[in-house]
Amino acid sequence: MSRLRKYGGLVMVLLATLLALQAGVSLMVRTNRMRGYLIAHLDSAFGRPVQAGRFSVQILPLPELDVDAVTIGEDPAFGNEYFLRAEHMAARFRWLGLLRGHFEFGTMSFTRPSLILVHDASGRWNLEGWLPPARPAITLGAAVAPAPPRAETTYRLQKIDFDEGRINFKEGEEKRPFAFTSVSGSVEQVSPGRWQVQLEAQPWRSGVTLQSTGTVQVTGYVAGTTARLQPAQLRLHWGKVSLADLFRLITGNDSGVRGEFALDGNASVGTEPTEQNATANSWRFAMQARATNIHRWDLTEREDNPRVNVNVKGLCELGAQVCSEEVHVELPQSSLQGSAILQTSSRADWQVHFKSITVQCADLLAWYRAFQPNVADEVGVNDLITGSVTASGWPLHWQDGAIESTAGTLRLPGMAVSRLEPFHGTVRNGKFDIEGFRLRLPGEPSPSASNEKAGGKPRTIAAQEDIVEAALAQDSAAGVGALRLNLHLADAASVFRLTAAFGYPLNKGWEYKGAASGAVAWNWANSAGEVRRSGSLELTKARLQVAGLNEPLKVEDTRLEWKDGVRGAAITRLDAFGATWSGTLSEVPGINTSGEPSWHFQLHADHLDAAELDRWIGPRSRPNWLQRLLPSLLGDADTAHASELLRRVSAEGELTTDTLTIERLKLAKAHARLAIHDLHLDVRDAEAQWAGGTVRGGMQAMFSPLPNYEVNAEIANVNLAQFPWSPRWAERWTGVASGTIHLTTAGVGKVDLLKQLAGGGQLSLNKIEFRGWDVERSAETGGPSTGSSRWTSGQGEFQLGEQKLTLDGFRLDAPHQRTELSGTISFGMDGTLTFTPRPRGATGTQVVTQVRELRFSGQLENPTVAVVPAKTQETRQ
Repeated sequence: MSRLRKYGGLVMVLLATLLALQAGVSLMVRTNRMRGYLIAHLDSAFGRPVQAGRFSVQILPLPELDVDAVTIGEDPAFGNEYFLRAEHMAARFRWLGLLRGHFEFGTMSFTRPSLILVHDASGRWNLEGWLPPARPAITLGAAVAPAPPRAETTYRLQKIDFDEGRINFKEGEEKRPFAFTSVSGSVEQVSPGRWQVQLEAQPWRSGVTLQSTGTVQVTGYVAGTTARLQPAQLRLHWGKVSLADLFRLITGNDSGVRGEFALDGNASVGTEPTEQNATANSWRFAMQARATNIHRWDLTEREDNPRVNVNVKGLCELGAQVCSEEVHVELPQSSLQGSAILQTSSRADWQVHFKSITVQCADLLAWYRAFQPNVADEVGVNDLITGSVTASGWPLHWQDGAIESTAGTLRLPGMAVSRLEPFHGTVRNGKFDIEGFRLRLPGEPSPSASNEKAGGKPRTIAAQEDIVEAALAQDSAAGVGALRLNLHLADAASVFRLTAAFGYPLNKGWEYKGAASGAVAWNWANSAGEVRRSGSLELTKARLQVAGLNEPLKVEDTRLEWKDGVRGAAITRLDAFGATWSGTLSEVPGINTSGEPSWHFQLHADHLDAAELDRWIGPRSRPNWLQRLLPSLLGDADTAHASELLRRVSAEGELTTDTLTIERLKLAKAHARLAIHDLHLDVRDAEAQWAGGTVRGGMQAMFSPLPNYEVNAEIANVNLAQFPWSPRWAERWTGVASGTIHLTTAGVGKVDLLKQLAGGGQLSLNKIEFRGWDVERSAETGGPSTGSSRWTSGQGEFQLGEQKLTLDGFRLDAPHQRTELSGTISFGMDGTLTFTPRPRGATGTQVVTQVRELRFSGQLENPTVAVVPAKTQETRQ
């Protein structure tokens, strides 16, 4: 009990002393003098000016200084912004230092620190003057410069902890968008001037949303930074990184690539004897980068998605160059081995030399399939490419090398195996040339029309091969290149199957069967985006089936042409729409306001018949034929509204035809200038021969929102017998007519067009004869009299509307009488026509007489004829 009282009292005294000491120290650190004393020691510890908020000290369980809102200033040589800022700092004191009467910091912990690393033009980092250096020593042949004298307390700093930190970067005065966030770990002095590093961080880039950037882990040791980190040895691991986020970090944009990336590496400096061509500041490094499951963002993952490993070893001179002594690129069945140099000072540049290239085309196909949709699963290629090549810079500059391939095969769905002949390529003086590429596509065998004598079995004729030859040239010095294709196709369908299997169907909405031969070249300058196509293709004895047409076009002889990127066609003979066509079609250089190309045409047809057009297009010109036709012609498989597709058509030119038949209307030697832009059709300078006379005029049409049409025409010396009467009624008329016609209508299809047809016009007639009835005699006798009626001239107006023709006030003049013609005729050729003859006075005096009129009613093919009294009317000569 006595011992308990004795030691209990001692403990109580000790506790009271500690409490008093804690209270005293807490009050002391609030004084300005102690605050200045602590800040001075912090300045000494960091080698930078320090600003701090509130100070507090705790004695137990270990002496510790807590500081809020710490800001460590920057070296003026690197700018005026802060070097390190933290919400809170905890610094533990060393007991031995306290016993000797000194403040010596052991461990410093920063909460939510923000560090700015600055790299100046001379290649120095602001970090180099922060941590204390190692004591002068010679390490394995690498001389380390002695550190400048520092306060002894600085060397006693043992450990720095980071939690939820951030590291920003500056290049001179320019802030970089790249940073590290969620930085945690420690930097611990394990021996004088030797610091062990253990850090984790997540990469970040401003203005970009990132989802999976992985975690960068750095471990190893470095010397004091004033010794420029020498000696040092670091290990890096960066795993489970999304390729999409990797490219966002590097470029700030989404490149559309998906997959997973990982990086492992190590770097060291001053730990080995200096090698040849290396300096004391050369870092030796080795890195392995791995990318797996690489594919385009909108394509699903596949088991055969490409993967690649890149192993690099070499030396890095910070701020100068990276020299990779070994570069090894590994694909599942391919490999590339060589070396590379990257200049990092001033203007960045690089050079790579692959001394050994072994590439299986199956790997190239896997990369193509990963970024091109709709590639057939059955496609397979077996070919080997070997060689060596040296390239540098960007844009890419070829320097030296050569490649060659073996004979290979290509498998396509629904076809026999195609053959790839060996080709070779050379790289010389900046020029890359590939020649000798030839693909032999098997044709389809066909049974012979005759039978063999023995057994009478059909004899099969071997099909002729379809051959595609290609050559590629790229002059990297001049920035120009060309891809040339020579085609010898007995049936172009094999090429269409080839392109469709590789995800590029050329025949969207149309099908071409027949021969094609010629040469086409794609030339580019400065960039692949400035491609101009040139060459020609001869199409002969072929059939072209277009969606929306009931019959195929028969291509007898047509040449497709490309000149300086401008497309065109020279049609020698093409059978379509019941006519034989010839002429030219060419693209107008440049793009119109709608963003679509414009075309100019000059076409001729031997005969056009509306009934034949209806047979090709569909019964009653069904409204959706245009919607089905235009996508195929425009190379688009979508199902957009017809007006939207027609809006993309921009063309202008001349159309001529030997004959044009529209129902009972038959025109000869028709010619017109047509222009269609932005859903507007303009037909002008139209002229044709009709019924022994001529027709001139034009038409305006708008195809949106509802098609509507307006026609203005002039006729001259047209035979009345050839007007669009019914056959028997046409036989009753002779004479010629001249005048003007104005028509409007709207809708789609014959029924709608006739229903909304309206308009009118004026006619002047000459030498008119009406056979079957004598109008003048019928009026005199009071009953219909057969015979003929003749007039020297006539004139009047007519109106069209409500599906009928209306005549009102039409006058027919003869020497001794004037006949008024009035009535209506429906489009079905029924109605009422009234002839009212009125005599002329001999001396010009007014004559009042009772006249009769001859009236036709009902169907004009077989009308009801009657003579009825007309109203009494004064008549003046």
